[in-house]
Amino acid sequence: MKKTINSFIFRFLLSSTLLGFSACTGDFDEINTNNNSAATGTADLFLPHGIQSAVDIYWGGSLGMDVGDGFSQHWARIQYTDIDQYTVSSDVYTAGWQGLYIESLADYQRIYKIGVETNNVNYQSVAIILRSWAFSLLTDIYGDIPYKDALQGLEGNLLPKYDKQKDVYAGLIAELKAAGESINATDKSIAISGDILFNNDLTKWKKFANTLSLRILSRMIDKTDAPIDVKTEITRILSDPAKYPVIGAVSENIQLNYLDVTNNQNPINVNRKTRDDHRVSATLVNKLKALSDTRLPIYANLSTLNPGYVGVPNGLSSSEAGKLGLEATSRVGAYFIAPTAPAVIISYAELLFLKAEFAYKGIAAAGEAAKNYADAITASHAQYKLTVAPEYLTANALKAGADGFTQIMEQKWIALYGQGLEAWTEFRRTGIPALQPPLLNTNQNIIPTRMPYPGSEESLNLANFSAALSSQGGKNDMKMKLWFAK
Repeated sequence: MKKTINSFIFRFLLSSTLLGFSACTGDFDEINTNNNSAATGTADLFLPHGIQSAVDIYWGGSLGMDVGDGFSQHWARIQYTDIDQYTVSSDVYTAGWQGLYIESLADYQRIYKIGVETNNVNYQSVAIILRSWAFSLLTDIYGDIPYKDALQGLEGNLLPKYDKQKDVYAGLIAELKAAGESINATDKSIAISGDILFNNDLTKWKKFANTLSLRILSRMIDKTDAPIDVKTEITRILSDPAKYPVIGAVSENIQLNYLDVTNNQNPINVNRKTRDDHRVSATLVNKLKALSDTRLPIYANLSTLNPGYVGVPNGLSSSEAGKLGLEATSRVGAYFIAPTAPAVIISYAELLFLKAEFAYKGIAAAGEAAKNYADAITASHAQYKLTVAPEYLTANALKAGADGFTQIMEQKWIALYGQGLEAWTEFRRTGIPALQPPLLNTNQNIIPTRMPYPGSEESLNLANFSAALSSQGGKNDMKMKLWFAK
């Protein structure tokens, strides 16, 4: 896997270099052409950077590790605890917004245009699928976002309007359906390359499109004002696996497999080379202990001072955290900080939990809620090469009614460990598990509901920025409730 350079620098490197000036020469073009530089960009050159830039944001960095893993109470801070008390600096939410729009989405747009220019429908479809995933992250994190008007800067639209979150979700479902149906895995003349996610396997891209669609549809399933028929769309996918395949095994987890090579390592591993700021949250450790859950040794390391699994409460003051001690608390499990640890985008366990929820809510095509739920727990264990004990499944067998739904979402929260942004989104969507804000917090005792828009939007796109906030009925803070939220 090669990590391509920043796409803005890349454009300059693709251009011929002017080596000198001459008043008049007949071979000007020849002597001023760099024969060692590509004359034009091709889709396979943009694809690796486009994939890894988005995955790195999703999995690592402060947005992934502090906002996602921290606000979901999978992790907690043991040092520099302000962000665990919900004091979030502007560089955190600005980095996510700018990184996804300026780097990742810009690459996907280039790939799409190259696909159009070369009549390669597969590059077009892959770009749309990746673009849809990035847009889904943006709207999950921020709320209403520029969607239809986005990525048009080169066409002169520098002031994009914001789309309502429900319309973004509906638009993504339509785009993913079209992209999945358009993929042609048999015509070798339009094969793709540069795919560090699926090694150019187009069938897996189909499964990504449909599985992602189910995740997005779950955001809308309980909303009476959804602009599409959500249950019909779910049924469309689950009723026709030949046309709309989804991932079907742990081995098909949608994940980026990092390499132990500079610039290609898991970003958490890179962080741990110089930092030691995170521990496993006491919320999660205590839950897993209560369940006698064998995933605990994978999720957390033993404390090195007094061997045992010791979680850290979220939101401690620096002095309180310091008193607990770096060596007396549980670091994040070795599995997750290895240089080659995979960054999971969607797991098979998550898909099964989605099907369990859909079945619970009356969608026949999803199968039986209890079976999907048990299979999801089994898949989550298998993801770490663990075999779930029959006694565990019996002790946690699905109950009837609202208690059963709580079980589904609590077990899903456990299974989403590492996928912090998704776990935070699911908590905001359902209110499960019943997480409590830390005693010390700066968000009026509210677990953050969103990230604020960056200041650049207010200064450069004020009219549309203001209209978006007015439409959502709130301020640009971390207390404004998003459309999908409970």
